[in-house]
Amino acid sequence: MPLFMGSECITGDDFLIASIPEHRWYPVYCRPNKAKKLVEYAVRKGISCYLPEMECCRITRGRRVAARVPMFPGYSFVCVSRQENWEIKKSQYVIRMLPVDEESESALISELNLVRAFEKLAETRQVKVRPELVPGKKVVVTQGKLQGVEGIVKQRKNGTEIIVNLNFLGCSLATVEAYDLELV
Repeated sequence: MPLFMGSECITGDDFLIASIPEHRWYPVYCRPNKAKKLVEYAVRKGISCYLPEMECCRITRGRRVAARVPMFPGYSFVCVSRQENWEIKKSQYVIRMLPVDEESESALISELNLVRAFEKLAETRQVKVRPELVPGKKVVVTQGKLQGVEGIVKQRKNGTEIIVNLNFLGCSLATVEAYDLELV
């Protein structure tokens, strides 16, 4: 989907996302299957927003069907002032807005511009979005009862299973929970 600055649709590839005075870019975690609805709502309200999409082909009832789907299911991005922030939050499409300060906003903007480049690339090549913590990655637990423990990600669906190998004893321990993790 193109970038919307206010209610104006920006389709040019050379247009970069930038900070807007007295506004801030936020990632918004949306209710299931409501990211596109949130963007439509934001456009109606004149709020700048961006929903990166890519084409996805599926076979349904023996037919190949192509559809544009969000690159990051459940997320869209909005650029709001304080008052517009409340307007977005009270919409029926938002679960929460991720916190962003000045420093992290500049990192978010540069990553969104990189996402725009990949979105353009997805028109001619296959692009895959993969989670950073994939099965087999070594991680360190950064918070909670297991803080400082190193382990390996086993699965990501419905929680992260952390496996800790006890080499000396020749066995391993595993737990499935929501953890704050850092790659090793």
